[in-house]
Amino acid sequence: MAEEELSRRQRELDLLQEELDCLLQEEQKLFKFYRERQAKALNVHLLRNIESYRSLLQDCVECKRQGLQQYLGKVEEQRQVVVDSWRSCQVLERLKEKDLMRCRQDEKVKEQRFHDELSLRQYLWNRE
Repeated sequence: MAEEELSRRQRELDLLQEELDCLLQEEQKLFKFYRERQAKALNVHLLRNIESYRSLLQDCVECKRQGLQQYLGKVEEQRQVVVDSWRSCQVLERLKEKDLMRCRQDEKVKEQRFHDELSLRQYLWNRE
């Protein structure tokens, strides 16, 4: 379950990164458009629109970066939960193995006692 949550969070983190990359590409396109238009005559209205759009893009990029950093923290927390769960499972697995070995040893001791007693009875019975 913790691994599924980590996987889900990682996918969401990847989606946020893709959105951020798209915004950065859009900003690059805007700069390219602006540079191409600089050679030509620009009117004030177009410059205002470009600057307004650039400002909006920068705000979106900053917001996405902050969201990405927050989500990255959540992913790292979930990763730690998965690691802790894995370690707990390893400890439980080792305890289970030790318990199984102890049970097998106890069974061997019981079996040996049974055989010893059986041998003793047979010896005593043959002696009579």
